[in-house]
Amino acid sequence: MPNSAADATLVRRIASAFETYRDRTFLIESMTGRTWTYAEMFNWASRAASMLRQQGVRKGDRVALLLANSAEFVSLYFGCLFIGAVAVPVNQSLHASDMRYILEHSGAHLLLFSRTTRAILLQATEGLSELRQMRVMLGQEQSFHPEDVDETWNHEVGAIDGNLVPFSGLADDDTLIILYTSGTTGHPKGVVHSVRSEFGNAVAFNDAMGFGTEHRFLHIWPMAYSSGYLNTLMSPFMAGASVVLAPAFTAQTILTFWKPVMDHHANTLWLSPTMMAALVRMDRDDRGAEYCRSEVRTVCAGTAPLPLRLKRDFEAKYGVEALESYGLSELLIISANVPAFARRDDSVGRLLAGVELAIAPGEHGEHGEHGGHGGHDEGVAQPIGTEGEILVRTPFAMDGYLDPATRAVEPLGRDAWFPTGDIGVLHDDGNLFITGRKKDLIIRGGQNLSPRAIRDVLLNHPSVVDAIVVGLPHDFYGEEVAAAIKLQAGIELADEKSSLLQHCRKHLSGAAVPTWLKQIDEFPVGPTGKVLTREVRTWLSLGHTS
Repeated sequence: MPNSAADATLVRRIASAFETYRDRTFLIESMTGRTWTYAEMFNWASRAASMLRQQGVRKGDRVALLLANSAEFVSLYFGCLFIGAVAVPVNQSLHASDMRYILEHSGAHLLLFSRTTRAILLQATEGLSELRQMRVMLGQEQSFHPEDVDETWNHEVGAIDGNLVPFSGLADDDTLIILYTSGTTGHPKGVVHSVRSEFGNAVAFNDAMGFGTEHRFLHIWPMAYSSGYLNTLMSPFMAGASVVLAPAFTAQTILTFWKPVMDHHANTLWLSPTMMAALVRMDRDDRGAEYCRSEVRTVCAGTAPLPLRLKRDFEAKYGVEALESYGLSELLIISANVPAFARRDDSVGRLLAGVELAIAPGEHGEHGEHGGHGGHDEGVAQPIGTEGEILVRTPFAMDGYLDPATRAVEPLGRDAWFPTGDIGVLHDDGNLFITGRKKDLIIRGGQNLSPRAIRDVLLNHPSVVDAIVVGLPHDFYGEEVAAAIKLQAGIELADEKSSLLQHCRKHLSGAAVPTWLKQIDEFPVGPTGKVLTREVRTWLSLGHTS
């Protein structure tokens, strides 16, 4: 079993988990019925690590992963960790142009894909001839086209390098993963996290929630998404818990949502407000509600604000309290409603151990995607009872953003306060309340969408003179994309709407295509000539229904 660096506390804990829980079930793949104990997953991860070394991957090298949710994906995450390689997951829901941007600017040494992601890959990598690629054979992909000529790797027959020593030389502060998230600047931003931040956050969250070996998590997030990595994979791993891996959540999976839960006795759910709304509206399986009431121990809610009405409707239907948490891609989980303390309506709970919070009083200028990555050191007020922009200092903060030009990490500054872009107030009982959002980011169904990127696409349509894109409240998706559009003289939106939407679908992911368009003659501007986005938002909301 694994060795570890002598001074790496979290690395030692990760390594020891494989041994401590070696005979316990870690992963159940509901799509195939296959299961892995902790010891068996260690073996699979060792095979993955051996393959990566065979492909010339060394410590610090970046490995892009464009894969369907699968046990193989899990083992490759651990395989990267075993040799100190940096995982760069690529979300399948991104537009091909965004995928290409990630592959070009992440500095990936190797790209791994599966049969179901091959078509996406061909679009995203056209012209990237220098990027080494290898297909991973997934157990859920049994049929292969005879014309396929990709170099293919199979876990089942992959050998383990006799010289492999998992975790050798790995330290807590080594880079672990680069997660790309859409920001207000258009292109996806590479958020760089270390072993310390990701696994430290998992341990802190587990301690707060009381997660342990008796918990069995349902995993329905895209595995390339932050919640699919931290919340429903590494958090249960560090708790000695087990994971039921099901297909990533879509509207279609509502019909069979409870089948993997009941078949494999999952008792811990991690849901987004969009998932909860879909269940409340469309789930007609009474057996699911009965199972939830009798067997589900914990329901966690996060990735987007949870409306109080939706929370109450969900709890009334399923008989289990939804415990909301709050976090950012850059800082991971910041606060959570936990079983040990009384909960308050609309609160996002109490700060995790080690997390500090302050309030920046008054108005502040733009700081980047979430208030900036350089930190904030001035104008910090005592937080109790003061409303303002939330500033956070946490041991689980990212190392920084990845500079797309140099492929180096722009350091965050670990002791600086990070401006979240959210407005809130901390009450004297320790409960944090989010009262508004300063940043422009649109969160639709748990996905971060860039208003600027959507606007840029609209401006490239020949009929559009100018556009403003905002998020409007939606009772199912949380927010939807709305756009005020100024068109060329003599052109009416009714005549151009179909062309505009077709143009957007060609250049944007499905979630980013505007669902509410409204024509405007002139945009309201302030004394300096700057468009008053808040007034545009108000104008768009008039007559709008979610």
